[in-house]
Amino acid sequence: MFLKTYLPYRLNLLAELTSEKTREIYRRRHELTRPEWRVLVNLAEAPSLTASELCLRVPAQKTKISRALAALEARGWVSRTQDARDARVAHAALTLRGKRAFNRIRPEMESATEALLAPLSPEERAKVDEGLKVLERLFGLD
Repeated sequence: MFLKTYLPYRLNLLAELTSEKTREIYRRRHELTRPEWRVLVNLAEAPSLTASELCLRVPAQKTKISRALAALEARGWVSRTQDARDARVAHAALTLRGKRAFNRIRPEMESATEALLAPLSPEERAKVDEGLKVLERLFGLD
């Protein structure tokens, strides 16, 4: 009974189950790891981000983010430029090829999300969205 009320377990389980529904798309169809996909999405939402900023947004350890950035850079999807004030910092941004890749993958991910939510009524979808907003506010993500 403890696990049915233990918030960290419930959130993690639901996140994993949700992620499984989209893994096929980014992994098999586009040959991306989960960290690579998450970095790609985050860079699509911002003009540029440092590895440290990505670690907070993804979230993941810096080594995973660094590997993901290197793999995306090798594909020509990401470029990195050195910070003018601090040579230890690099700013990552999507290249035109990276933006095109994201724009190819995004509709597939949106369709998978829609399929996941399809069994829910509009009222249930609204409740899920409201619950997520409450949790985001609880963790300072609003």
